[in-house]
Amino acid sequence: MANQSAVVVGGGVCGLVASLLLRKRGYDVVLLEQASQLGGLFCSIKDSSGAAYDMGSHIPNATGIQELDHILFKNADDATTWNRINKLCSGNYFAGDWDLSSPFPDARRLPNDVYSKGCGELIGLNQIPQSEFIYQYCLESLGVVFTESIVAPILRKLYGKGVDLAGLTMEAGLFGFTRILALPADVTASLKSLPAFDSKLGYQTEQDFLRRKKQDNLQDVEYFYPVNGQGIGHWVAELQQQVEQAGIEIITSEMVSKICHTGQKVTSLELGSNRVLACDLLFWSAPPFIALNAMGLTPKRGKVELRTAVIYHINFDKPLLDTKSHYLWVWDDKTDIFRLTLYPNLNQQSTHNHLSAEILCAADEVSEYSLECIVDELKAMQVVADDAQVISHEQQAINNTFPVPTQEFKQLNQANYELLNASVDNLIISGRYSGRCWRQAEVLVDAFESIDKL
Repeated sequence: MANQSAVVVGGGVCGLVASLLLRKRGYDVVLLEQASQLGGLFCSIKDSSGAAYDMGSHIPNATGIQELDHILFKNADDATTWNRINKLCSGNYFAGDWDLSSPFPDARRLPNDVYSKGCGELIGLNQIPQSEFIYQYCLESLGVVFTESIVAPILRKLYGKGVDLAGLTMEAGLFGFTRILALPADVTASLKSLPAFDSKLGYQTEQDFLRRKKQDNLQDVEYFYPVNGQGIGHWVAELQQQVEQAGIEIITSEMVSKICHTGQKVTSLELGSNRVLACDLLFWSAPPFIALNAMGLTPKRGKVELRTAVIYHINFDKPLLDTKSHYLWVWDDKTDIFRLTLYPNLNQQSTHNHLSAEILCAADEVSEYSLECIVDELKAMQVVADDAQVISHEQQAINNTFPVPTQEFKQLNQANYELLNASVDNLIISGRYSGRCWRQAEVLVDAFESIDKL
């Protein structure tokens, strides 16, 4: 393996970790990132008071792979820097009220007649749907009433009021709201022994959940969050330090202009600066169409809609009222906020009372939101006290960050992945861009397994 060169394109967490894994296996590695800094969406920002915020709820967890976890959380035993979280606490706001014990919307909060009719439908649906489309899946799983009163409004909140619900694939349910709370707790616990009901109902008591966890021999998952006031960006900083100490060259603010290949082998990469990088192995952690263009191949094109994330980072003069939850889902259709991150609960050493409120919208809708409106909604939801005042804040609009998951989008991604994968042999494509996985831990495990096969 000596003297073989590897180029990692994409300087997010996956690219940083892939660089270290390849270096450990003897490659001379260059890490290339188009942006001016590494980390991607795992960067953090600070407001005028010094409160740190993340670009969403980013709370990494251990993977169970010793070599990988040692890289990811090398310094996690340092209690002055890291909070080790044995139980990640989440809740949800639905139908005008909070449930801080479950992330799933509670159908029992619907009007009595709607709820009763919905339960009648749900009980009669005892087969696991096979549909690839989330709306049809929910009709066959939850029934018309619960689909229309719970799931459909959430889909419109996330993907746009005018979205074609019937055209959204199952990937639209990434956040787990196709499972709901309904029926008495003991009835739910019994029904969840049946696969069709297990997939659509959530446990209502911790005792029932723990009993099932023991029955299935599920291992505890440990989560981590920095407590040094730097936000999740500190994780990126630690990973970057490992990369630098390993002797890996980092190139930022640079892009690939050409991927040179002979037959089925990538031989080198030409950069925008005209620098040429020798390449015996290419790890690609970026959209495949970029690589296809750089190889002189024609990627498949089609209609793709990408949502903009608007994030309000707000620091108050009074404590947040929820002192338990690490993050919260907002399923209620009276607000466009869909998720909250409560930093004092992640970092109990924090001297700030700060949170992030996330919204997904079209790029031309960003100006429709205001700090005053968001603060009013937070007070109405009793996230903060009515007399709480904003002492500092930041707003971020991250364009093209969240795809509307249609069949065309899925097929487009798959076609470009397959074309790229078939074009050369000495290439690894990150799992996020292959359609195999989306969540960060799954992407990292996929990268580890791909590199471990070399």
